[in-house]
Amino acid sequence: MFFRLYRYGIRQTVRQKLIMFWSLLFPIILGTLFRAAFGEYIEEEVVFHQIPVAYVEEQENSAFSETLKSLETDSELVKVIQTDDKKARKFLEEDRVEGIFYSKASEQSESAEDTVVLTVKKQGKNQSILSSILEQYQRVYHTMQTISNKNPAGLLDAMETMQQQCQYLKESSISDTPKNVMTDYFYALIAMNCLMGVSMGLEIAVKCKANLSALAARRVVSGTSRLGMLIPDLLAKITIQFLCTVFSVCYLMFAMKIELGDKFGFVMLTTLIGSIVGIFMGFFIGALGTYKESLKEGVCVCCMMLSSFLAGLMVGGMYRFLENHAPIVNRINPASLIVKSLYSLNIYDGYEKYSQCIISLLVIAAIFGVGAFIMMRRERYASI
Repeated sequence: MFFRLYRYGIRQTVRQKLIMFWSLLFPIILGTLFRAAFGEYIEEEVVFHQIPVAYVEEQENSAFSETLKSLETDSELVKVIQTDDKKARKFLEEDRVEGIFYSKASEQSESAEDTVVLTVKKQGKNQSILSSILEQYQRVYHTMQTISNKNPAGLLDAMETMQQQCQYLKESSISDTPKNVMTDYFYALIAMNCLMGVSMGLEIAVKCKANLSALAARRVVSGTSRLGMLIPDLLAKITIQFLCTVFSVCYLMFAMKIELGDKFGFVMLTTLIGSIVGIFMGFFIGALGTYKESLKEGVCVCCMMLSSFLAGLMVGGMYRFLENHAPIVNRINPASLIVKSLYSLNIYDGYEKYSQCIISLLVIAAIFGVGAFIMMRRERYASI
């Protein structure tokens, strides 16, 4: 009997086009729109890449050549293209490089050293970095030249001190997964997808309340216990909601190329528990009182959207704002806990923060589930 009801529950859910649209297609559509809207911004403004720069050595300058080589190989800050003036200007016009370093002979200097100048086409973040590189090189060069003329014995110590002070930006991360602020929107999208199960949970409750549907009236007077009907339905809905969420996550990771980390198993565990919370939330709302189904459906949608809003789906940084001003909200909001659990997988080396979020989600699911079962168990009807 259990497996038959479980199988029927899956078939019935799959055939409901509206539920399948919101649980499966809508998150995919929204994720695609997010990627289209944020993709170019992420690549240009958030993610740092090596800066392509042309180097034209009209006069040999071993010191600056070694500096650029160090920045390219050690710091991975720039990508140097050594070429002639004509090709360098062509690359600059075609935006293939962000600037041109020229090593020109100094006519005013009595030494054979060279003067380095920078040519750029526009002003921006990369151009500012290139300008800073040149300024720091010139400052160090003139400092070393002064020390060499006045105190040659201290030149070696000065070189070691300068080497320690010259730190450049390097493309790296505190963990194995690249981070950017836009990833938070996709975390919140996954959380919303998990909570989409409220509609399925509401349907389970409606099918067991004789005052809301004719099907529920027939089920109440049947010989099967109410618990024996609820458990297969709940498991069927959890299965479908979990599979829909997994499909959406895989679409974001492999089709949209969204970096969600390499701990795929824990991500799946989070979506499973999040789906359970969503189903039990709808089940709990459906079990409350004798209100009409339309009213309860509105409450479900409001709870899901409010939870997603507080997790940062509509306004970026909402989670951090609440963490500073009302941290209790993040401790009891299911969507925020899902977002934090996904975020902690990619930020922290250990699993302490992740375990706290998962335990909180399980406690919330248990509260919703136990509360709904108690309310459904005590219901009696004078007549049907």
